[in-house]
Amino acid sequence: MKRVRTVFKPEQLERLEQEFLKQQYMVGTERVDLAATLHLTETQVKVWFQNRRIKWRKQSMEQKAAKLSQFGVIQPASADSTDSKDHQEDTVDVEL
Repeated sequence: MKRVRTVFKPEQLERLEQEFLKQQYMVGTERVDLAATLHLTETQVKVWFQNRRIKWRKQSMEQKAAKLSQFGVIQPASADSTDSKDHQEDTVDVEL
């Protein structure tokens, strides 16, 4: 059975991004309250934050690599951030 991908409204995405800028981890009653405010499930908010953290880490690594390349420092090809044990969260779609 195929999972259903959540399509967020622009207003929901804007609010989620605002909250992410404040804190990268949304837990407990904060997550429940945000989900209710946005008319989403708690699971949808949780998964959005997980996926956004992955995107944030990837962007951080790319910026770091770009800065290093400006100074002539070459990154080894095998030093991919997605292979690191520190980055084990996976993108997840949840069927609702």
